[in-house]
Amino acid sequence: MSTVVILAAGAVATAMLASLYRVLRGPTVWDRLSGLALIGTKTVVLLLAFGTVTGTIDAFVDITLAYTLIAYIGAIALAKYFELKEGHEA
Repeated sequence: MSTVVILAAGAVATAMLASLYRVLRGPTVWDRLSGLALIGTKTVVLLLAFGTVTGTIDAFVDITLAYTLIAYIGAIALAKYFELKEGHEA
């Protein structure tokens, strides 16, 4: 079972590279924000996979819940900031 989880975590980590490319090269701010949100989502999956492999899933569930809330609030705050910034430039 842990081999399957490790292989899946490797696939998720590889998918994070595509999201990182979108963050670095995104033509618009919104592309970069969506890439950043994808990295946050994949980080949660990797943390849960690590918790499954190590056998301490209970601790990692708490960590991922806190991380998810922080990432969500941060994404909303950045989106609102850039939305207001675009409105003032027009």
